[in-house]
Amino acid sequence: MTGQTTGQLRGEKRALAVGEPVFIDDMLATGEGARLAARLGDATRLSLGERTRVRIDKFLVDRGGELVLERGAMLFDRPDNQPSGPLNVTTPFGLIAARGTKFFAGPSEGIFGVFVEHGVVTVATRGGQVTLTNGLGTNLVNAKEPPSEPGSWSTLRIAQAEASVIADAAMEQAPPAAAVPRGPRPAPKP
Repeated sequence: MTGQTTGQLRGEKRALAVGEPVFIDDMLATGEGARLAARLGDATRLSLGERTRVRIDKFLVDRGGELVLERGAMLFDRPDNQPSGPLNVTTPFGLIAARGTKFFAGPSEGIFGVFVEHGVVTVATRGGQVTLTNGLGTNLVNAKEPPSEPGSWSTLRIAQAEASVIADAAMEQAPPAAAVPRGPRPAPKP
């Protein structure tokens, strides 16, 4: 975690610190130059780039969930060898449906892109849909246009996309914020 990161639950905004829990219905946000890594369950990791807003709409450990990416860039990483259910990510451009995967979604080379490192991801807009598998990406212009045909991304584009959500290699080893799917909520302030 680097820079200013916040969680907002039921109107109560709080600064996030390493190891602090995040909750269902939390709106996670990062400021300029900030990065946030949150663990959702034991094996799933959600990394956010600067100026990103993601709501944890629903998430059941090992069963899947729903996220809302309002703006910015995210990297969702769930190992292939872990049990998983479907994950849906709603974006301003369309819906991303994933299973047991590692994928990037966010601004890349001046356009909103989705890239799959491993797994299967379907990207749908009102104009159409494409299915991405290992090593393929697509671009989205807007919610009405279909996604571009799946294609390989350059090594440079992949590296830049990952760098936009992960501060550095040392951060990869840092303990991330931990998601608590159910449990105590922060007490409202009087």
